[in-house]
Amino acid sequence: MLRWCSYCQQFIGETAPFEHLVVTHGLCAACEQTVLDLSDSDIELARTLKKIQDQLYDAGRRSDLQAAARIIEASGEAHLRAVDIMIGIIAPLLYTIGEDWKRGAISMAEEFRFTSFCEKTFELVASKIRSEIPPDATLRQPRAEILLLNAPGNRHTLAIRILALWLLGGGVQAQALDWRLDTEALILQVRKFQPGLVLISVALAEQADGVAAIVERIAAFPEPVRPRVIVGGYAVKQGLILEFPGAELFADISQVPLAAIGQKLGQ
Repeated sequence: MLRWCSYCQQFIGETAPFEHLVVTHGLCAACEQTVLDLSDSDIELARTLKKIQDQLYDAGRRSDLQAAARIIEASGEAHLRAVDIMIGIIAPLLYTIGEDWKRGAISMAEEFRFTSFCEKTFELVASKIRSEIPPDATLRQPRAEILLLNAPGNRHTLAIRILALWLLGGGVQAQALDWRLDTEALILQVRKFQPGLVLISVALAEQADGVAAIVERIAAFPEPVRPRVIVGGYAVKQGLILEFPGAELFADISQVPLAAIGQKLGQ
C-alpha cells in the first residue's frame, strides 16, 4: 500500500501488503507535530491520488506523453510535488506493469513500451523536480551521502534514479550508479564517494550472489569509511530474501535510517 500524508500531500512510504498498490492516508512525522484534527478531506485526497495513478497507467498503455504532461501539471495545481508523483505513483506503476506481464495480461512488447513511457516521463519531470529542491539542498561536500545501485544483472535502473531524486528533494545527496559497472567498478565508486549508506535494489532471488559479493567487499572497508549497507527491492518486499549477512533488509524506503547520516527527509 502507498502511504501519503493527508495534510501536506507528500508521499510517506509503503506498507504491507506491498503487492496492493492502493493509496492509504495518514500523517507524516512533521505534520503529526502540528495537525490536531483531520476531516473527510483526507479520504478525498486518497481518491484524487488513485485517479492520478489510473490516469497515468492509461496514458502509459497508450504511450501518450502529452497526456502524462497534462496529468503531472494538474497534479502540481493540486499541490502535489512532482517528486512525490514519481516515487509514489510512477515507480509503483512499474511494478504493476511487470505483474500484468507475468500473468499474461499484456505482451512483452506492451511491457517494453510502458517502461519506455515511464523513462520518458521521468525525463519530462526531472527538471521540474530539481526546480522544487530547496536552494540549501545543494551539494555541500564532494561526496554522495547515499549511493544507490541495482543488483548485478538488473538493468532496470529507473526506480533507483527516481528514488535518488526523491532523496535529493528531501535534502539528501544521493547518486544512482550505472548498472553496467562490474563489481570492481562499483567498489571503486563506493570508495570515491564515501557514502554514509549504500542502498542495493534486488529484484530476483537469484541475484543474491552478486549482491553478496558487493556486501563482502564493502564489509572489508576500514571502519572510518565503511558505509551501512541496506538491501531492498522486489525480492525483499515479497519475502524471497529473508536475510543477508553483512547487510540490513528494508522493504520500505521510509524505514531507512536517514538520521544516521545527519539528514532528515521529513517523514
